[in-house]
Amino acid sequence: MSKLRALLRHTTVILALMFIVFLILDQFNPMMNFIDNSISRWLLAALCLSGIGQSVLGWALEGKNSN
Repeated sequence: MSKLRALLRHTTVILALMFIVFLILDQFNPMMNFIDNSISRWLLAALCLSGIGQSVLGWALEGKNSN
């Protein structure tokens, strides 16, 4: 369980940093179209799923520790 939690944390941080870089690059050169392409959509979906998974896992462990 702790390996899954660590994997989700690392995935979330990496994807979030990628999107920060994409947003900065897109501001400097909008013609590169970093944000509005199919790869970015898949990465954004992975970021959302990773965040949701991390939250659900945290809630499950919090409930397990409170009992």
